[in-house]
Amino acid sequence: MVSKSRDDTQAEGIALPVSVDKGLPTPLPDQLTQELRRLTSEGTLRPGDAVPSSRRLAKHLGISRGSVETAYAQLVVEGFLVTAERSATRINPDLPAASTVVRPKSRIPDSPRRRLRNYVDLRPGFGGDDPLREPAFRRAWRESLDLDPGPIDPLGQPRARWAIADYLRLTRGMAIDPDEIILTSGSRDGLRLLLSVGVPGAIAVENPGFPGLRQAMSDQHLVPLDMGDSSLALADVGAAVVTPNHQFPHGTPMPVDQRARLLDWAARGDAILIEDDYDSEARFTRTVLPTLFDLASSTGSSAQVVHIGTFSTLLTSAVSTGYVIARGQVSERLMSMRSALGPAFSPILQMAIASYLGSGGLRRRISRGRRRLRAAEEVVSEIGPIPGLAHDGRTLVIETSEAQAASLLRDLADQGILVASLARGWTGGDEVRHGLVIAHSNVEAPVLREALAVVKTLLSRIQS
Repeated sequence: MVSKSRDDTQAEGIALPVSVDKGLPTPLPDQLTQELRRLTSEGTLRPGDAVPSSRRLAKHLGISRGSVETAYAQLVVEGFLVTAERSATRINPDLPAASTVVRPKSRIPDSPRRRLRNYVDLRPGFGGDDPLREPAFRRAWRESLDLDPGPIDPLGQPRARWAIADYLRLTRGMAIDPDEIILTSGSRDGLRLLLSVGVPGAIAVENPGFPGLRQAMSDQHLVPLDMGDSSLALADVGAAVVTPNHQFPHGTPMPVDQRARLLDWAARGDAILIEDDYDSEARFTRTVLPTLFDLASSTGSSAQVVHIGTFSTLLTSAVSTGYVIARGQVSERLMSMRSALGPAFSPILQMAIASYLGSGGLRRRISRGRRRLRAAEEVVSEIGPIPGLAHDGRTLVIETSEAQAASLLRDLADQGILVASLARGWTGGDEVRHGLVIAHSNVEAPVLREALAVVKTLLSRIQS
């Protein structure tokens, strides 16, 4: 049976739009309490207003007087109602008018099934085939549910750390002890972990450089780092964030001599080098330059290098996973802080990542990406000249005026094609350049061919 009064008609002097439902599993006093809170928050009941007596409201709603008295008693405890001898029970006069009350949503938000992408994503760090639909990844998830992760290790489950160390050995040529690895929820989480243990002085960031990690340092004193400056003379700098394997905007690797000079600068200035290994797998040749972390070890450099990696670029940001590798005192401080904070993400997800890496699923995914890159290079050569195109590395860069760049970004998005803004790579100043950055290996060749044709058409239109 449902007792309702939503028409605001008088019933023995009662005009409150209150409803309770005896068929619901929620106890009647709880329903009435929620209704009176709602009326107060919406301003229907105002500070100082009298509420009906328990006898009258019970009769009006067709429920027991005890249910009403229980609800009133709860609201008195909460401070919504006040009582006085020989006086009506009232809304607390000291409440602010239309006091906002946080109420739970009436129903669970929808969780629609994943949909196939209906847009072409050519932004660096995005795109590629959806790993969450990949059989190997789904199989790794199922396997993780049957595995016992063992005692929770805040630094990362041993099996996951071992799998990452083996992956780095096979794909990056890095000899890493699994105990040196700290799991994170991605590059930004790894960077924030480092900042939480303290970085003295300013932080130098590549200019131009990828904007992602810079966003995670908005509360820090940042100074531009010009990698073309052979002197690298930066005073009062405690750390530098660099992406040596994918220099913005073209995606070219930092030459070995420049890496050595960077290590020397860090050693002399006692600065921490934060190496973001972003997109290091995005190459179609097997040639791979040593990481700053490995180069420091092999050359006996005293430079402190913190290596930050992520699987979010290879997989998806929905699977926010990554790692930090460091040695010495920096490593000890990072491990102490991670231990205090607890695991960066679920041990079950850690086991799934371990299974996926151990099965070779991620290496096969990288191979598919390299095949797309080779095919993308052929499409670029076939499609003919594109106005303003510079193609020196793993991405396409088209320089335009600021107004033209804004127009192109908007018009391409309207046609379902997402590209990156060249200007976002600069920290500011007079050297900012404008245009588009296109990660052409994100999609298969036929899709890329159509997208680049649209880019050419729009460019010709605005530049004619």
